[in-house]
Amino acid sequence: MDLKLIEQRQIVERYLLGKLSPPEARFFEQLIRKSPELAERFGLAESLKRTMKLLDETGTEWRETQPRFWHDGRVPLAIGGVAALFAVLFVATWFAKGALETKAAKLQEQAQIGLLNAPTQTTTIRVTPARPGERVPTVSLGGRTTTSMVELRVSTTFVGATLYKATIKRDDGTFWARLDNLLRDSNGELRLGVNSGAFAAGVYDVSIEAVNLRGDGQEIGRLKLRIDAN
Repeated sequence: MDLKLIEQRQIVERYLLGKLSPPEARFFEQLIRKSPELAERFGLAESLKRTMKLLDETGTEWRETQPRFWHDGRVPLAIGGVAALFAVLFVATWFAKGALETKAAKLQEQAQIGLLNAPTQTTTIRVTPARPGERVPTVSLGGRTTTSMVELRVSTTFVGATLYKATIKRDDGTFWARLDNLLRDSNGELRLGVNSGAFAAGVYDVSIEAVNLRGDGQEIGRLKLRIDAN
């Protein structure tokens, strides 16, 4: 019994009216218990309302104002179907609540431990950024799962500035980060500590600028960073 067949044969309405055979009714209830989201897809709540309205319109009284209503053979079937429906809806709600609570607990656990994976290795890479007209070098930092802590030592010996900044963008132009107030060491190198786990997989463009006393920057070179997916 697939979902299309259930809709075509009006299984929901027949279930509520008690017109399914016992094996069919049991199969339908098991289906809803295993997949609680189907209760909403089949519109069980709306079908229940329509069934109750139908009982009223056909004169099948089910309220306590008529003490002999159980003598009508149709009513026990309908009430039995309604009781079973409430049970199914209760089970579906219980499973949905449990799934949401489990998901919330996992998110809370993830928030506590942080979004970055601990680096599995540490390495130092020296690179000279490409000046205008030169081929831009690409530095591989590792992957998303095999994260690395990389100390980039960017050479600036070809310029005389003291203060620098670095701007990192994805290769599609999306801004990723900017590092301000960078000072070079006695070897004329900028030391940038980078955790590969902080980046999504892809290629990133890094612009290195020399900054004057007024805070104005002038690009002195570029390089690329590559993050693998594994």
